[in-house]
Amino acid sequence: MPKVVREDIDNLNAVLTVTLEKEDYESKFNSELSKYRKQAHMKGFRKGKTPLSVLKKMYGKSVLADVINEMLQKELYGYLTGENINILGQPLPSDSQEPIDFELRELHDYTFKFDLGLAPEFEVKGVSPESTFEKMEVEVAEKMIDEELEAARKRFGERQFAEEDIQENDMIKLLAKELDGEEIKVDGVESEFSLLVSSISDEDAKKQLLGSNKGDSFRFNLYELEEDKEEKYVRKYFLNLSDDDEREVGQNFEVTVMEISRIEPAELNQEFFDKFFGEGEVSSEEEARGKISEQISKFYNGQSEALLFRDMQEKLMEINEMELPEEFLKRWMKATNEKVSDEVIEKEFDKFTKNLQWSLIRSKLVKRFEIEVGNEEVLETLKNRVRSYFGGVAPGMEHIIDSTAARLMEDEKQVEQAYDEVLSDRLYEAMAAEVTVTAKKVSLEEFEAEVAKAREASAAAQSYEEEE
Repeated sequence: MPKVVREDIDNLNAVLTVTLEKEDYESKFNSELSKYRKQAHMKGFRKGKTPLSVLKKMYGKSVLADVINEMLQKELYGYLTGENINILGQPLPSDSQEPIDFELRELHDYTFKFDLGLAPEFEVKGVSPESTFEKMEVEVAEKMIDEELEAARKRFGERQFAEEDIQENDMIKLLAKELDGEEIKVDGVESEFSLLVSSISDEDAKKQLLGSNKGDSFRFNLYELEEDKEEKYVRKYFLNLSDDDEREVGQNFEVTVMEISRIEPAELNQEFFDKFFGEGEVSSEEEARGKISEQISKFYNGQSEALLFRDMQEKLMEINEMELPEEFLKRWMKATNEKVSDEVIEKEFDKFTKNLQWSLIRSKLVKRFEIEVGNEEVLETLKNRVRSYFGGVAPGMEHIIDSTAARLMEDEKQVEQAYDEVLSDRLYEAMAAEVTVTAKKVSLEEFEAEVAKAREASAAAQSYEEEE
């Protein structure tokens, strides 16, 4: 029987010595050679009749190496599982490991030494009713409700045409004629195009247009009308020139207002309420404003919960400090990515250990709360993701969602991401129910500043993981 001996260097590092005696692997080695013999078809010998001595000479070392490696992995990981040893990374060959020469003239015992990085023993502190966290709640200002209600009225309003008094949110159709100095250019470019007045960044042009009427004419540099629009964009969308039209065109044009249109907001009546909120859900402006307030609160609540989960993570890592086998982890990082320099490892090591620390804490909490994620939850998460791609799905089209999600279930990376998403949501719910959460009213500006900070931190962490 193979022998496995554990030697603890300290509470975070250990060495496993695995000994494979000749009797442990000899029969397996001979069996594998016999399989080669049955398949071998070598010149000078009938198929399956090649002498073992010839096969040993040609394939013996590689066959022996495969047999030894297979048995070694089985014994090594079987021991780790059987002894319930929680390791970090993977076992690494010890620096004191003697070079292995798979000698065939006389089979002998083999000894392998592996260094282990051990996960620290700890119990998670900080998840109890005595632990208090603040959850930000956005104060829904009347101005926010006004803006949402006005936007909804415009969405369900009717487009009307006007003859005068161009306004900021109007859509205008312009006739542009190329100029040659102060005169209309003979055989110059002439085109019609439409744009929103609010999109005009040339303040002088906008100032002339606002308050003017249908039929009024002005002179503009079309290339400065909208900010950051390249020549290619102006030629295509303002001048209606094809990509293969290479004629030179000036920048100054006489522009005449041909049409003015604007959205007349819907009236605050039952027809509007039914269209926006659903039939019979709202019957007055007061109810509409209350419903909008609820919708705004619900929208920001998801982000608020994400911020609370972030705060929980940071607090738990702060009060659950842990010692890690740093030298082993640096060796493991190098072994798993030889292209990464020692300088990069040193630079990124703090981020790596922070991720590892949270991973260990999370693993403990998942066991503590007995959280299990089933395939049906992963599948439903993928379905919701597909629905968001389409911006919702019309009735009778769910088969598209089902078939697309089924394909995603075959993608290991997609499944892993969805699994992690469900696990994080379930863990948040369990932690939030265990600790004390108090509400903290904040303005929208304060809230958005916190969200921006969290996104920056998340982007930095994601960038690090992609580099890994």
